[in-house]
Amino acid sequence: MFFTKYPHRLNFSYLKEFNLETGEGIAGQRRLGIKLNSYQDDVYHIQIVNAETWEANDCLETLEVPSPSDRHRMKIDADGRLKMLGHDGKPLIESPLDRSIGVSGEQSIFQFDVRPGSKFFGLGEKTFGKIEVSGIRTKFWNTDVWGDFHHRQWGDEPTDPPYFSTPYLAARIGDEWVGFLLHNPYPCFFEIPGTDESRVFVEWQRTSLQLLMGSEGGEPNLWVLYAPSLRELTRKLQKLVGVTPVPPVWALGYHQSRWGYGGHDDLLALDAKFTDHQIPCDSLWLDLDYMDGYRIFTVADKAFPQGVGATTEGLEESGRRIIPIIDPGVKLDPSYRVYDDGLDQKVFCQNAEGHEFVGMVWPGETVFPDFTKPESRDWWAGYAEEFRKSGFGGCWVDMNDPSTGPVDPTGMLFQDGKKPHGFGHNTYALGMQMATKQGFLRANPNERPFVLSRSGYIGSSKNAAIWTGDNLSNEFYLRISIPTTIGMGLSGLPFNGPDIGGFGGNVTDQLMLDWVKACFLFPFFRNHSMLGTREQEPFSFPKATMEAIRKYIRLRYKLMPYLYNLFIEQEEKGDPILRPIIYAFDDAGLENVGDQFLVGDSIMQAPILGKDRTRTVLLPGTEPWFDAQIGGWRDPGEIEVKVGPLESPLFLPAGAIVPMRHGTPIDTKLDLNEIAFHLFLPPDWDGEAGYEYRSDDGLSFDYRQGKRSALSIKLVSVKGNVAVSWEQTDRGFGDIRPTFVIHGKPKSVRINAALPIQKADRVTLTGKSLPVDVVKVR
Repeated sequence: MFFTKYPHRLNFSYLKEFNLETGEGIAGQRRLGIKLNSYQDDVYHIQIVNAETWEANDCLETLEVPSPSDRHRMKIDADGRLKMLGHDGKPLIESPLDRSIGVSGEQSIFQFDVRPGSKFFGLGEKTFGKIEVSGIRTKFWNTDVWGDFHHRQWGDEPTDPPYFSTPYLAARIGDEWVGFLLHNPYPCFFEIPGTDESRVFVEWQRTSLQLLMGSEGGEPNLWVLYAPSLRELTRKLQKLVGVTPVPPVWALGYHQSRWGYGGHDDLLALDAKFTDHQIPCDSLWLDLDYMDGYRIFTVADKAFPQGVGATTEGLEESGRRIIPIIDPGVKLDPSYRVYDDGLDQKVFCQNAEGHEFVGMVWPGETVFPDFTKPESRDWWAGYAEEFRKSGFGGCWVDMNDPSTGPVDPTGMLFQDGKKPHGFGHNTYALGMQMATKQGFLRANPNERPFVLSRSGYIGSSKNAAIWTGDNLSNEFYLRISIPTTIGMGLSGLPFNGPDIGGFGGNVTDQLMLDWVKACFLFPFFRNHSMLGTREQEPFSFPKATMEAIRKYIRLRYKLMPYLYNLFIEQEEKGDPILRPIIYAFDDAGLENVGDQFLVGDSIMQAPILGKDRTRTVLLPGTEPWFDAQIGGWRDPGEIEVKVGPLESPLFLPAGAIVPMRHGTPIDTKLDLNEIAFHLFLPPDWDGEAGYEYRSDDGLSFDYRQGKRSALSIKLVSVKGNVAVSWEQTDRGFGDIRPTFVIHGKPKSVRINAALPIQKADRVTLTGKSLPVDVVKVR
């Protein structure tokens, strides 16, 4: 596999002699069937059929396809040209004449002209360090970055392709949006028009004037989505590929991990230190060291002398869960139960000689389950069920790119040796996620499972959270964590995040603090580091640094009701958790803002990402913003901010309603019915806002049976005189007991038409202690 070589458009034969009535045409020596289907909500599917060239794709997870529609914004004409019309009736995208759909052997390509000035976003985990991706040529092929690239490449430069493949691109064309999804497990590619001069050293490095996309194999399947806004486009994509089920609330907490934790003794020592330092932490993670000789689904006697259950009991008071790593590789060892059973059940990938394919990873010589086979996934689920029942609280599935060490993975064949490696490479991690989740649900049918994965594919959103792979403790990886997480969210993977502090290398005090400040509200928040590097637990740092880190971990827990409700909204509507500024605002130039981001619609962060403690912040829109550092209001536009050791730039828009925990959390205990709603209200503001809050047990699927409560808040402000109305609209999980916390000094506040008694108090967010007025409602 050549990571940086791509099919060229002139090496294809293109569709000709197209018959509009039969949907058939000729490309080179082949007759192709062209299917263009229209679905509700402006979703379109283009499928190219030739049974002699391609079988139907097996992407493991099916798409959630809307109902058919008679609307035909996307069309194919008598020349076989594809076009999509905008609101003005003119083409937003249109295939060039005689260059619409092309084939070359098993390869396929689509070409589109797009209007000048178009901007492009998405591409999943692609780590180009920016959110706008014009001028990019890229391939989708899951890699083990540290194993497949030289260390000088991944040290402080983007590597492509990364661990995760999502062949999706969002295009802003004028004031309209078009999304392109290649639903094909074989290696896909995009070539995006535009000039990125930093990537051009010779003329042939410039990308095509047309938008090109295609695959090196597999039946051509292109989904095209239309929407008037990025928000609506992203929702349509997320619903198509599958929303993320609301995770257990503990999975949104702070996670502590390190390669080197040995088992029972280390876990109880960590538990005690987090308790002593009053730092909330929901789970403690184990890397490879807990296993018996790197044999998956085993634990070493020295790691858990009395069994995992005894350690779980020791953590019962704090409620912390143990999350172990599980790799797909099974040690080739005839005395090992998992290997012998897999051999008997014929669940392993084959090589060209009809034997088990052997790679070289942590256990040494290793074989690999064929997760493209349902019976293999069922076999794996049985072991995952046992593992979950033994006392572990979840797991992280790693090395599922799949990594085969120094052995060429293309010799790994699927479906009993009948399918080439490209058939199942990109979906390998997805199959592992599906099987692990299945096993966890068998173990606890009414408990929401938690699986974290390194690699994945379209459909992973239904099965696992994603961490963005091995990184380093340097400023480069801190900076790219923002556009990478945003890109994943725009591409249908909302539950993701990096290793906080960096996995490899020795983090400095300041860099660790900057990383925590930048990422403390990311969807997934795990501190993970490598054996032999500086320890990164909060209490491993000097007191001042520890206290600052603790402040932001506690602030995440204070904001847990807000984060949890964002995941509820994601399951219902499809919005990502972390969003680019252009998700909510259309100010000119916002497409290039990659170092600020929205957490939902009510919080905007602009973290410090370098040595300079001062930065420029762009406050978009037309309404004032509340500066959480200083407790004052800022007019929209560019401002300069400076931060101290405990501060970080965080802003909330006028009218924001943000549910929070009371006080300063020092543990993970959470009552989602006992909530403080913080209202951010300028003194002379004219405007209105609303918020829907939900609560449930945060752990089970009972909410799907109606055991969820809901509370609706509406507020209207006229010249700073605010009327707040609220009502509980659902009591499936009991009564919600609201308190209102008023920021910003409005002239007056009435709640449900009454003038309430307000008590002066103080709240600390990301800066100094701020004066507020508190109204308790009973």
